[in-house]
Amino acid sequence: MRTRAYLPNLPLLGEEGAWSSIVEIVERRLLPAIEAVGDAVFSHPLQPLPEKAVIAPIVSEAWSRPRRDGTPQFVYLIAGNGFMLVDGELLALRTGEGFFLAKETLYAPYLMLGDQVTPCDWLWFKVHPFGVVVLRAKLTPKAHYQSAHYVLVERRLADLFAEWERERLSLRPNRHLTKGLLLSFFGLLTRLLPFPPSEQSPSNVDSQHLSLPIALQHALIVLHRAYNKPITLNQLASHCGVTPAYLCRLFRRHLGITPWQYLERLRLKVAHYLLRETSLSIADVAFLAGFNDLRHFQRMFQRAYKTAPSQVRKGKGRQAPFLRVW
Repeated sequence: MRTRAYLPNLPLLGEEGAWSSIVEIVERRLLPAIEAVGDAVFSHPLQPLPEKAVIAPIVSEAWSRPRRDGTPQFVYLIAGNGFMLVDGELLALRTGEGFFLAKETLYAPYLMLGDQVTPCDWLWFKVHPFGVVVLRAKLTPKAHYQSAHYVLVERRLADLFAEWERERLSLRPNRHLTKGLLLSFFGLLTRLLPFPPSEQSPSNVDSQHLSLPIALQHALIVLHRAYNKPITLNQLASHCGVTPAYLCRLFRRHLGITPWQYLERLRLKVAHYLLRETSLSIADVAFLAGFNDLRHFQRMFQRAYKTAPSQVRKGKGRQAPFLRVW
């Protein structure tokens, strides 16, 4: 029996995956589109599902199945042609179009209308009570790429979304009001700094960082952009233009730790922040921080912070122990 080939899920390491690039797309493309047509940007008709349509094979059978998310989300197609399964029907989008997936909508993000993968590039905005999680995802015939999950803890975003959804579902929705609320929602989003901060963000750069070797600076940027994605030492070193052994020496010489110790501390710092500032479950926090094994995450967290993740959630008002990343 022929084994089904699944596309790997890889980190989006270049400038495409940077927060600044996402902001630029929202400012230059999405906001003008909303200004022109309002929330019709996220409203497109569903079509009957063609018999030849199949879900694109990515990572594994479980990963490729239709899913229901407990959070509403906006999707926006940056480039290519996008085909999604939505409640058993086909959603076909062109570049510059989007869609709103209500809470608990059954969907699969990638459909194939034949044997070939259709390249596409998306922005995902998942709305939570604490704010928004933003992700860029890109599908090619060879792999699926994802940026870091950028977490924006700002309850005004959730409030604006709630007002938009309430007005949208009213008996006589005011299109001027729904457009204004969406413009405010995405406009505010572009003015916020996500967590974790980029190694190049003003709040995270000092003279000591800028004095580091260029290859090490690049490595730190990559790790911040791919903190919750699987990445190998060879991939990291190749992106920085050096050998794995030399990159490890740079980390030890200038930071006193290995690349993986740095990444582990970064992931734990992200997890601590999410536990304190959001209502996400501990399992979701572990996943967003890059831990695929919940028990492993709990052990590493206990070792680093001398307390369990559940205790941090209960004691949100207490100051966290200092865990240096950089």
